[in-house]
Amino acid sequence: MKTIRLTTLAAACGLLASICTAQAAGTVAVGPWRFTEGNETSRTMLISTVKRIMEHNGFTVLPQNRVQSTYDGLRPAMKHRRSGVNLPDLARYAHALQADRLVFGAASWHTRSIWVGTGPKTISTATIDLFIYNAKANKIAYQALGVEGRSDEKESVIKDIAAVVLTPLVTVVSGGPATPREQRAAQIALGRALRPWTAKHGNR
Repeated sequence: MKTIRLTTLAAACGLLASICTAQAAGTVAVGPWRFTEGNETSRTMLISTVKRIMEHNGFTVLPQNRVQSTYDGLRPAMKHRRSGVNLPDLARYAHALQADRLVFGAASWHTRSIWVGTGPKTISTATIDLFIYNAKANKIAYQALGVEGRSDEKESVIKDIAAVVLTPLVTVVSGGPATPREQRAAQIALGRALRPWTAKHGNR
């Protein structure tokens, strides 16, 4: 009985510690994101990966339907600039969501067939601009621009990337569909974009 009580107490303490860590890190909304090319599955996977990374690093991530509906309901609507940064709009959006931080940006995909050896090979390149906005300071706290990831990256880079995105990279097979390649390319680009941030702020 004593062992059971100690185990229960340890579990409760662990849960309390997790809750306190999330509260200390604050709330985060993943959005808004702008996409060029890439199918819906690849876009959804990118958002889910960012959410997983932020949760792992102690943040409470707001539900995506709330994030999107608040964005759609903003009046006047947010203005999009090539830099992706419009501080007054970001402040309005974060305030409407009651979010401490916004993780937003743009992602594009270039999927094509190249000739390798004796036959064609499909590869995809994802390019990401990523920003983290701090609502309290009303500033961009972190940014990574023009970060690329290719679906056929060498295995030597995969281990470090997987440690950031917290999941095995999507498997691609020779002659298979383009979607897994888009997803893998996005995972690699995200891992590269957020690796410096997680190294500094990660795993609180």
